[in-house]
Amino acid sequence: MLAKEAALITLHLPAVEVWTVDDLTDLPSHLRYELHNGRLEIMSPAVAWHQRVEHRICAVLMRDGRWANTQVGVLNTSSDTRVADVGVFPDEPDPRAAWHPAANLALVVEVWSPSSDDKDRNPQWYAQRGIAEYWLAEPIEGDTWGALITQYQLARTPGGTVTYVETGRTTLAALEAAAVG
Repeated sequence: MLAKEAALITLHLPAVEVWTVDDLTDLPSHLRYELHNGRLEIMSPAVAWHQRVEHRICAVLMRDGRWANTQVGVLNTSSDTRVADVGVFPDEPDPRAAWHPAANLALVVEVWSPSSDDKDRNPQWYAQRGIAEYWLAEPIEGDTWGALITQYQLARTPGGTVTYVETGRTTLAALEAAAVG
């Protein structure tokens, strides 16, 4: 058994060569997990700013009539997953599913964290799975609870590669104001 200590928690993880979604079932639910090509990634709970921003974005999207949820499991294969801070479905999702095929998502939002900077700023994993839209929310210096949101749309380069192209920037406050009006 492999033991990993985090704060006051000790995880006793089975020796698994290639992790799959089924292997996550019995792990503690207060942590966040992703599978990167069969390798288990354990993430600590997000800070208050991150949690508040993801919930506010989700609320704006829901007010807009979209099927939005926080902490959406995005499934590429059983051993390759990500957890989007916010995911938007084109139609009502399966209410019992924790993991959703990438093809079932219209938009994913990542709220920036220092620990996931590389993933948040490099959304190619989502682009390669054909998710039409990607947003990145980042802190605004001097605005304790504010966020700058950069919006991207899926595009294909002349060489045939899929990638995201920036389509706009806005603040979370502006999104909220537009949703109310």
